[in-house]
Amino acid sequence: MKSASLVPLPEHTLTCYFVRHGERIDHVDDDWALTASTPYDPPLTPHGLEQARRTGVLIDQLERQTNQIHKTEYLVLTSPFQRCVQTAQALYEGFQQQQQQQSGHAPEPSWRISVEPGLCEMMSENYFSEQVPDAIIDKSVQDIRSKNMCKDMDYYEDYVQIQTTLPRYPEVFQDMMARFVSTLDMVVTRMVDMRMKRRILGIDDPRVVVVFVTHGAGIGSLLWATTLKPGSNDVDYCSLTRAELAARKTLGSLPQFGASRVPAYSWRVGPKTYSKHTANL
Repeated sequence: MKSASLVPLPEHTLTCYFVRHGERIDHVDDDWALTASTPYDPPLTPHGLEQARRTGVLIDQLERQTNQIHKTEYLVLTSPFQRCVQTAQALYEGFQQQQQQQSGHAPEPSWRISVEPGLCEMMSENYFSEQVPDAIIDKSVQDIRSKNMCKDMDYYEDYVQIQTTLPRYPEVFQDMMARFVSTLDMVVTRMVDMRMKRRILGIDDPRVVVVFVTHGAGIGSLLWATTLKPGSNDVDYCSLTRAELAARKTLGSLPQFGASRVPAYSWRVGPKTYSKHTANL
């Protein structure tokens, strides 16, 4: 699409971070799934939790470069799978620890979190032998609300899920890509609309950051949606990408969910945070 058709958006309208989950237990313990009650939903290893904490520290460092860290709303959108929810909590722990070291008090404002099924793992026959139950979604939501997980973050009740069920099994790669493009576009549209309404009404309009916590195939799809370049097939655990929203490509309505792999927005993606910072952790 020609650049002349772009609809520029105000600077700092939206910043997104894309994070893959940390190291998962079944990739280091071949016997874990044999006795697990939910073998389709492995947790992180202790090393995976540490990877995520260090990534949270890096997010803090990147955010400090903006000089707006105390004038920012932070929202985490996570896949319902346990490894992603645990990654979200550890990200905030690292961010919070860095904030306390720098300022002597807990970060303000704190992060809020919501579960977004549109960010879930690809329902591929290579990953699963059957459909993963949708009950995994409600379990993650309730675990966060009850502080069994992500105890330091509040569940963002105002967020309405883009998808309320998991993709139907088996899901092919092209459909998974379209799912991630649609999820990102719809989340972004909501955030842009919210900020525009605030400005029209003359109410406080802080900078907005959304942290997406998802899976390797999802990271590749989000990189496609923001760079129009294929993502790596070998995405590191806790890889991190920062993307700044630049413009909307058209003022027309978004396509029906999952109907297109063509993103509705253009982005500025920071190459320094592209994907390999945790390679040596």
